[in-house]
Amino acid sequence: MKGKFGILMVIAVVCLPGVMSAETGFGLCKLADRIDSITPYSAHVSYAVALPMADDDIVYQLDIATSRNSSDPLLGYNYLIDWQLPVETGISEGFTAYFDGHHYRYRDHRLQENHFQWDSIPFISSAGGIQRNGQFVDLLPENLALQLREMATDTTYSVTLTDNSRSIDVRGSRRVNGYESRQIEMLFDHDGQPLKYSVLYNPGMLGEQEVNATYNYTLTPAIEAVTNEEDLMARYPEIFGKYRVSNYSVENLRGLPLPAFALPTLTRQRYQHPKGQPFTSPAIIAVLDPMVASTPSTIATLRATVDTLPRQTLLIMIFASNDTDTIESLTAPERPGEVILTSGAPFIRDCGINAYPTILLCNSDATVAYVTLGISSSLADDLTQGGALLK
Repeated sequence: MKGKFGILMVIAVVCLPGVMSAETGFGLCKLADRIDSITPYSAHVSYAVALPMADDDIVYQLDIATSRNSSDPLLGYNYLIDWQLPVETGISEGFTAYFDGHHYRYRDHRLQENHFQWDSIPFISSAGGIQRNGQFVDLLPENLALQLREMATDTTYSVTLTDNSRSIDVRGSRRVNGYESRQIEMLFDHDGQPLKYSVLYNPGMLGEQEVNATYNYTLTPAIEAVTNEEDLMARYPEIFGKYRVSNYSVENLRGLPLPAFALPTLTRQRYQHPKGQPFTSPAIIAVLDPMVASTPSTIATLRATVDTLPRQTLLIMIFASNDTDTIESLTAPERPGEVILTSGAPFIRDCGINAYPTILLCNSDATVAYVTLGISSSLADDLTQGGALLK
């Protein structure tokens, strides 16, 4: 359901904006430690996304599982996320799995995989690597614990922490440069198991978006995190048999010509760019998934970056989906000179893209100068610095 979070009536500890009391910080870290002690972990999650100007929520049904892996320096735990989404033609489904430096993602009849020993770059990006930034990874309890620790030390957050007889309720508001960028609510039982996770992005603004996750521990069967490829293949034999491809990565595009693409616009016209054909100016090409919660804020950051660059820069947004209604709601109002494209699967495949957002900064000669993967607090600075160096 859309709408603001309710007002917390019983407040145990309050931090004013930019101030974090020692008691609140200790409470958040103690709760994070409790969450991290739960291993192995599994749950069913109902995940609802409320989009601007859309009447109905998009509701995913997830099964998630994690297990501790102290020998893995890249993440420290294994996970498996299995999801389903009702669509007009039936059920869309996919999964994301990680263990010991191996990452797999299946969606839209495409299996993408990355292996640290083959190519380490996707795992060590400034945003924390693909293992931390896949779809629904933010719902895993280990990630929630990480967020709590960040909130305990980040002075841009105001936090309330309430420990009552039934649950532990954490509510936070983040203000950056005087603007409220998000509201967060997390609800846990006293063992540290998450019960609810809600985020309201850009509250009160045109790009406002809300996501709500509800955790259930009574539905069966529960899945388990996999620890090797053999077990993952045994769980999804048809997917591996039909869709396994090579491990080409978008990171390999640096210094190379942008692959050719011909994709539909929102008006069903065809936008073509042959390989090697120059742009009229430097270009920023953002590959986005409309179902990823951070997409509205990413679009706002891209537009703000283009407005501040010293040279005219073309912004091309390529969406993984063909859902024009959702894409229009995310990009409205369309700005002159922007290019908005749908059905980006062929381009995504040719580039080896497996994380959203993926942003390619291209010189006027259509060579790829920089690649950024995932969302991070430094995205605006990274784009501004990289964009200013484009030729």
